[in-house]
Amino acid sequence: MIIIKPIITEKSMLSARNGLYTFQVFLSATKSQVKMAIESTFKVKVTGISILRRHVPAKATGSKRLLGNSAQTKYATVRLSKGQSIELFDVKDPAEAGQKK
Repeated sequence: MIIIKPIITEKSMLSARNGLYTFQVFLSATKSQVKMAIESTFKVKVTGISILRRHVPAKATGSKRLLGNSAQTKYATVRLSKGQSIELFDVKDPAEAGQKK
């Protein structure tokens, strides 16, 4: 499986309203592999993919202050066809959510 986990943050949930969904993927994953994985897993049509590789700068740690890197990550932002959505990202309009009666 290419997809590690969905990214559920305030920013990604705002983007999900516009049809953009963000996932953490393996560092070796390509755009075509991510597209096939999303389409087969969630049964949707992907129209665009952006890949972001998060660079982690070295940080001095320990008593000898040796440089060490934490794990690098790779994110894929996926755009779906109009009218399609992924139910994993429960997107609700905040105006509707506040009107419970």
